[in-house]
Amino acid sequence: MGIALYTRPSDQAIFAVVGRKSGPQDGYLWQYELKAVNGAITGTVVRKFGKYSGKKEVEAIAVDNELGFIYYSDEQFGVRKYVADPAAKDDGELTVFAQEGFSADHEGIAIYKTGATTGYILVSNQGSQSFMVYPREGSNSDPDRYELLAEIPVSAMETDGADATNVNLGPNFPQGIFVAMSTDRTFHLYDWRLLHKKILAASKK
Repeated sequence: MGIALYTRPSDQAIFAVVGRKSGPQDGYLWQYELKAVNGAITGTVVRKFGKYSGKKEVEAIAVDNELGFIYYSDEQFGVRKYVADPAAKDDGELTVFAQEGFSADHEGIAIYKTGATTGYILVSNQGSQSFMVYPREGSNSDPDRYELLAEIPVSAMETDGADATNVNLGPNFPQGIFVAMSTDRTFHLYDWRLLHKKILAASKK
C-alpha cells in the first residue's frame, strides 16, 4: 500500500519502508536495505516494526531523513512515529498524534522543511478535503508532542498522496510547492507561499 525511502545521513545507505494491504497489529511495516548487485537493485529485509490499530489500512508513509523519523498514517486512528535507522535497534513507538479533528481516514503525509530541524508536517484529512498542519520540530520543546497549527482546505478530492519541497522552482514558486493528488489521479500544485500565509494566519487565532 505505502512506500517511502530513507537515506541514512552517516553512510548514505538507502532503505525502503513498505506497508502491506493488511498485516499484524505489531510488525506491520517492513524495512528493506537497497543495494546495487551486478547491475540490479536487491532488497534485504532488515527490520519488521510498527503498530497497527486494525481499523483500516496503513497507506501513507513519510520519512524525515535529517531528523531520522518515520511517520505513517494508521487510518482512522492517528499518525505514528518511529526511529528510521534500523541500526539504532529501537522499534519502540515514539508517539501517536493527529488523533482529533479528522472526519474520515488519515492519508497522505508531506514534510515541508524550513530549516535543519524546523518546518511542518501536513496530514490529509481525507473526508474534509483539507490538510492538518503540525510543527515538524514538535511543540513546547517536546519533539514528540504535536499540536495542531492549522487546517488548510484544498481542491484535491479524497487525497491519498501528497508531497512538498522547499526548493526554489523559479519565479512562480520561489519557496517551493505543495502537491496533493485527487482520487482521480489529478495532481494539484500549490505555491507554498500561499499555504504558509494560511498557516500563519490560523496559528495567530
